[in-house]
Amino acid sequence: MVAVEPKSLPSAHHQFTVVIDGVETAVHEGVLRRNGGTAAVVSPGVLEVSRFQHVVVRGGGGGDVRFSRCGYAAAEDCGAASFHRCDDVRVDGARGVAVRRCRSADVERAAAVAIRRCKGAARVRGAGELRVGRCREADVGGCADVAVARCRAARADWCGALALGRCGSADVTRCGAVRVDRCRDASVSGCGTVAVRRGKVSVVEAAHKVPPPDECYQQAGEPVLATPVEIVTK
Repeated sequence: MVAVEPKSLPSAHHQFTVVIDGVETAVHEGVLRRNGGTAAVVSPGVLEVSRFQHVVVRGGGGGDVRFSRCGYAAAEDCGAASFHRCDDVRVDGARGVAVRRCRSADVERAAAVAIRRCKGAARVRGAGELRVGRCREADVGGCADVAVARCRAARADWCGALALGRCGSADVTRCGAVRVDRCRDASVSGCGTVAVRRGKVSVVEAAHKVPPPDECYQQAGEPVLATPVEIVTK
């Protein structure tokens, strides 16, 4: 059963499409309740979503979506999306993304992304600025400015600037400027400049440029190119 509580001031510009267990509802004001969960417009252009087992939010006219304690939670083409204590998280198109204490995260096409304390994997494709910390696994591709810290395993391909700190294992290919600090076992190949501070790192310099992969994402026109030019070990 669905209950909608309208409020007096409509905001049709920020209209969200909420899909709960396969049922689609347009929401731009009031509160939507279904199956023990709640989706509420708390201020113009801000939607708070909590305690759904399976929920997808689309659009919103550049508005913000805040998810908490959901099972599967997804945001598509929203302004900003934040997730706290959800299970599986997915984002496709957002200005900003923040994920904290979720089980796994899958993000594509976002300007700024911050992911912390994922129990499983954090996968990101096509981000401008990316920060990942204390996750089990980080899998990154086609991002401009990346920092990964304190993850058990990290993989990065076709990124611009990449900083790795205190990771267990790392596999880096076709990135621009790479900095590795205190990683136990890292492999770097086909990258631009490589700076290493402590840890075990194997570096392979590519003999020629590698064309961008078909799945390489773009943030603002052109993908980030990783041209092998110089290797520096400190």
